[in-house]
Formats: sequence, structure tokens, C-alpha cells
Amino acid sequence: MSLVETAPAERMLNGHKALSPQVEAFETAIRSFHPTAKDIHTRIGSAIRRRRRAVEITLIELAKTCGVSFQQVQKYESGACAISAAQLWIMACALGVPVSYFYEGDPTVDA
Repeated sequence: MSLVETAPAERMLNGHKALSPQVEAFETAIRSFHPTAKDIHTRIGSAIRRRRRAVEITLIELAKTCGVSFQQVQKYESGACAISAAQLWIMACALGVPVSYFYEGDPTVDA
């Protein structure tokens, strides 16, 4: 397939469809209002890591307090693994914050 045969917003990159910069910018803007599950996992994980470091708790200490392995905490913090509501509540208690702390600054959450 040549570039002439593709839709105006698409082009081929290494044999795969690639979107134009304008379409990519539009999709990024949409995602900021309608984040994917992965976006949410990453945002919550970043907040967990930020708070854990602020209170100077190690991965191992937080893991023991929450009853999970330190590898699991790493997965939560990186956004590689979804965290259940119950586990988020346990983690919030261990870190001394309300569950809402993990959603602060999220434009999709009403205050």
C-alpha cells in the first residue's frame, strides 16, 4: 500500500499505520478528558509512589503493612497492575491519607 492509497490522516511507518501529528494531538487531548484504564492505573500508581517517598516508607515496609509482596507494590506504582478498591483503601490507611488523595488533580473526578 502506498502513501497515496492511505487516508489523509494516516501514513505508513515501518509497515504499520501511523497517525498524523494533528490526529495524535487530538487523541492526546481526548485522553486527557477520557483517560484509558492504563492512564488511571499509572496516575494512581504515581500518587502511591509519591506519598510513600514523602513519608519515607520503603517498598518492603509498605508491602508488609498492606499484606502484599514488594513486587506487587512495584506493579501498582508503575501502573502495570490494577489496584482493587479494597487494596487502595488499605494502602491509603498505611500511607496516612484518604482514598481521595490518589485522585486529586484528576479532571475527570468531581470534588
